[in-house]
Amino acid sequence: MLGGTSAINGQAYVANLKSNVDAWGRLGNPGWDWETLQPYYRKSYTLNLPSEEKQRKLGLECIDPKAHAGNGPIQVSYPDALQDPVAHAWVETFKRMGMFPSGDPYSGIDGGGFTNPSRINADSKTRSYSANAYYVPIKDRTNLRVATEPLVEKVILDASTNGDALAKGAKYVKDRQSYVVQARPEVIVSAGVFNSPNILEFSGIESRNLLERNGIKLSRVVLKRESVLQWLNKVSKIWVIHRGRKLFRCFATSADFNHPDTGSADLPSALQIIAAESDSGTPFSTELATHVRSILQNSTEATGGYFSFLVQADLKSSEGEAHKQIPGNYLTIAVGLMSHLSRGSSHIASADQTIPPTFDPRCLTHPLDLELLARHTRFIETIASSEPLASMLKPGGSRTPALPGDLRKVPLENVKEYVKSHSKSTFHPTSTCAMMPREKGGVGDSRLRVWGTKNLRVVDASAIPISPRGNTQSTVYAVAERAADIIKEDYGTK
Repeated sequence: MLGGTSAINGQAYVANLKSNVDAWGRLGNPGWDWETLQPYYRKSYTLNLPSEEKQRKLGLECIDPKAHAGNGPIQVSYPDALQDPVAHAWVETFKRMGMFPSGDPYSGIDGGGFTNPSRINADSKTRSYSANAYYVPIKDRTNLRVATEPLVEKVILDASTNGDALAKGAKYVKDRQSYVVQARPEVIVSAGVFNSPNILEFSGIESRNLLERNGIKLSRVVLKRESVLQWLNKVSKIWVIHRGRKLFRCFATSADFNHPDTGSADLPSALQIIAAESDSGTPFSTELATHVRSILQNSTEATGGYFSFLVQADLKSSEGEAHKQIPGNYLTIAVGLMSHLSRGSSHIASADQTIPPTFDPRCLTHPLDLELLARHTRFIETIASSEPLASMLKPGGSRTPALPGDLRKVPLENVKEYVKSHSKSTFHPTSTCAMMPREKGGVGDSRLRVWGTKNLRVVDASAIPISPRGNTQSTVYAVAERAADIIKEDYGTK
């Protein structure tokens, strides 16, 4: 499928945070900070605002047109929701709790409740994604050829010299026939979070033990890859009755330790968890812990992102069995961590390229992640009981099965157990080919070149060193736009 996951995902276009991107640079990636990357966020999309009346209904007072100065190919818009009072109630509820957005969500610094835009063309009411926005306008170029449904076996690397390996092309299979594509300047891998590291490993970029354990014999290993898979942590969801019918998407951020309901007095103990679990780890884990610590100590930074929609998601009991859909109209309020310390891994599973890689996300394995997500899950109760949103919910109505009562009144350990048994992935993995110094476990340098090679780059979500907040789509486009300029700079064509 042309367009990858941008052709099938939920279309949410969530902005990243300045603090997140600046942390990329502090890892040892010069040229990767908010000041440098923000123009590329803007370059990738065009925001289409609704009428002033609709803006008032959707609570879009925080939108600053100056923060959306781009005229990019991805079309972003807001839903036609004039008759839907819930979106406005969502924003108003957070405003009354003192959590009105501190700025435009795309300014890099924000908090509070807002209505999030989607990648929908405002005129045609169709999905705007990489295939129709980037590929279709240039598909007739004579120097462009697209092969659909190939299986890339490996990048052909010449590692015969004592220096860095030279990428000379790639080998792939299509319709049971093998092909070799020769490359002159360089090879760019952009196969996604799981397939990009898979291709690198089959090409000899991994530890010899792992490769030989899977039946792959090499005369020389180009790079001992110590990369990690970072996974945006699982989402905990709570269900309450609501009489509305339209689907909408809203988003809110909350700095949990700044609110009494989420334990403002417990910040020192949370910081102690970081010190006990992270500071003695690898150079990367130590720097990641420093980043998360700075988020917790900054009252303007949020650690959790809440979103809501008028639909029942998949329900799961404490035994892991799915429940049948409950009759009626429901509002789902969910929360996910915006910064986390748990990390997993992704590696080849066999010498057979048709077998998918094996991965272990290890979600919520770091105790701080579980602590924060449990506290944020508690705060959903506060949101649901606050006006004007509370008036739209049926008093005493059905809620998520197996929910252990009002989460604000049960012990935090009970909430943690509920989170562990009922949380789900948000399916936004990153960082399997992380861009950062080699000694910190990075796979690529700040020019996105794979360490140990002269002309092999990875450009996709796998290169992002620290998971962005929320959906990764806008950040992937920004990284790709930045990569295009880097490549042109390296060849003197910019």
